[in-house]
Amino acid sequence: MNSSELLTNEEMSALLPDNGNAGAASDKRRKIVPYNFRRPDRLSKEQVRSLYLLHDLFSHSLSSNLPLFLRTGAEITLISVEQQSYADYLKGLSDPTTIFTIGVQPLHGVIAVETSSAVTFPIVDRMLGGTGESVSEVRAATEIELRILEGFLGVVCEAWREAWKPIAELATEITGCETRPQLLQIVSPNEVVVTVAFQIQVGEAAGSMSFCLPVAMLDPVIEKFNQAPYSQVSPAPPEQIHSLLKNLSNVRFPVVAELEKVRAFVPDLLGLAVGDVLRTNHRVEQPVKLNIGDKNKFSGRLAALDGQIVVQVTEALNREEKSATASTAV
Repeated sequence: MNSSELLTNEEMSALLPDNGNAGAASDKRRKIVPYNFRRPDRLSKEQVRSLYLLHDLFSHSLSSNLPLFLRTGAEITLISVEQQSYADYLKGLSDPTTIFTIGVQPLHGVIAVETSSAVTFPIVDRMLGGTGESVSEVRAATEIELRILEGFLGVVCEAWREAWKPIAELATEITGCETRPQLLQIVSPNEVVVTVAFQIQVGEAAGSMSFCLPVAMLDPVIEKFNQAPYSQVSPAPPEQIHSLLKNLSNVRFPVVAELEKVRAFVPDLLGLAVGDVLRTNHRVEQPVKLNIGDKNKFSGRLAALDGQIVVQVTEALNREEKSATASTAV
């Protein structure tokens, strides 16, 4: 070895940690955040938020269409949108359950739609003309019941396609069904998927429904999430604002000037007649509350105008602007 390649004493000291920097090194170690390479977050927070808004729109649309299909009250509520591994998604499913695989074009992928047994059998009963009763024993759906549920999945897929229209025109097709989660393999166990969870109410029955969307399938349209109309707030056109203000100008609101409240005995109130005077504790110079609807919006003072008692507006509450020109009759 050449002597020029040997480290000097100063270079050796720089490589060895000294006692004075031990605390700083310990602080750096405490700030290290563990990262699971088997569960990376493939989507950004903005993209997850766009997916949340998309499926919130889907839940509202399905809540409108499903009662017409089942001829009973139905409501779907979005619970959460999360990223997790496919293996973790399967572990969270009950066994048995009902899972349909849906082919999605042109994304060239398959998604999973799962409904819990608590609502699966009431839906089948409603589709067969029943009252929506659930089964007493826990069991998997039969082949006939799964075929009947395909009609329900058709309504779900139609609403889902409508929600996706601002991003892409999708075509869906039922490709299979399972009742055991461990038998369902749409991607590898370590693949990242987006899990969309819903609460579904059909008549008196309540249960859950979930969507499993492989992130790899969403890659061709991920960049479009930030361009979707519900992922960003765009200013309304002037024509729309003018039309809205024109319609609001014809709306009437109750305007009430409120004086200080007084107490009175019931016999005195029962003895009131036309011409009697009810004395209040409100001073003339004391401000008067002016309510719009049920909310206190303005403050004013008592005044007289053309022989009538009026309230002159002196302050707009919860605003920075002051107004002392408007007045209204009591």
